[in-house]
Amino acid sequence: MTPYNSTPLIWVAFGSPDESESFAERIRDFSDAHALAEKDLSASEFIHANAKHQSTWLIVNEEMQDNVNINALAKIAAEAHEYFRCIVVGEIHAATWPANTIVMSQNSLSTAVIDRLRNESHVLRISISRNRHMRRLQSR
Repeated sequence: MTPYNSTPLIWVAFGSPDESESFAERIRDFSDAHALAEKDLSASEFIHANAKHQSTWLIVNEEMQDNVNINALAKIAAEAHEYFRCIVVGEIHAATWPANTIVMSQNSLSTAVIDRLRNESHVLRISISRNRHMRRLQSR
């Protein structure tokens, strides 16, 4: 039995709390999704929650991508968690986001974002499994 939950943890940080919660509700069939509110921005709690899952995602829209607290959380989480990824919907300032950040057009439909997230989560799960298997073989 693995000590990690293989269901991806997905944090949704959109400009409106209602919009974040609505999007999180739509992706709960394949993830452990939560709306990330400004009051939830404790780095230690965020990192601790991420550590319980194999993979973690942060989805941010254009309205929130310049939020200094969100950027700082993303960078801290990327350093602490090998399989932490970000998706930014809208124009991006690449220097403020971790290296593996996925950028989607501001005009992307929510269904396109959900499909991309589902596919990327699946690919990441396969990659994690392969990496774990290779590390096990190398340690023999």
